[in-house]
Amino acid sequence: MLFILSNIMTDVRFNSTLSIEQSCIYCQITACYCPSTQLILNCSSYLLDLTFEENCTEMIIWEIVDFSSRNFEFFDSTKLLSLRMKRLLLKSNLITYIHDNTFDSVGDILIELDLEINQISNISSKWLNSKLIYLKKLNLASNQLVSFSNLDNIQLPNLEELNLSRNLIEHFPNQIHQWTSLITLDLSFNKLSNIPRFALMGLNNLTWLSLASNRHLNCKLMIIK
Repeated sequence: MLFILSNIMTDVRFNSTLSIEQSCIYCQITACYCPSTQLILNCSSYLLDLTFEENCTEMIIWEIVDFSSRNFEFFDSTKLLSLRMKRLLLKSNLITYIHDNTFDSVGDILIELDLEINQISNISSKWLNSKLIYLKKLNLASNQLVSFSNLDNIQLPNLEELNLSRNLIEHFPNQIHQWTSLITLDLSFNKLSNIPRFALMGLNNLTWLSLASNRHLNCKLMIIK
């Protein structure tokens, strides 16, 4: 059964004082599930690539915006429109490419970015950039990453959790040493063969590190006298 939804509520107009409840009602009818008692906009698991009106969520800061399982093949700023959120979930899509400056508009508020289970093979400093000043959690697990490159001088001063598990990484990403707030680092299920001697230098807050299931990884115990 095919539903034509492009004209739903086209006569409705919203202004900048739109309440959370009003926004939820509108977004729920057009595309998403949005409990009015919570700041959660759940747009996951919808097969139709429905869009939002520009003013649908104006002046609201969402705790979570969930675009998981939407079959997105790329992601750019037009999909965010005026959305503002602390946590953005993009897991279980088909994303191969993220356009430049996609997250700049939320860089001053975003604390979690979840891109798990996509098809990303390259990370660009144009979207993973120093404007993400409050980002605490970055999940890139289960993609197709082979290496990190061109990420020098990308400051993520508050990044605490980085998940790179289940990728195709062959060389330890040396750029990680820039992110000195890291507490958790997951590099399990990759193709690492060695860890550079000073790879973790400066990561004084790191308390959890996983290198499990890197089949060719040789670890040597270094005794410093």
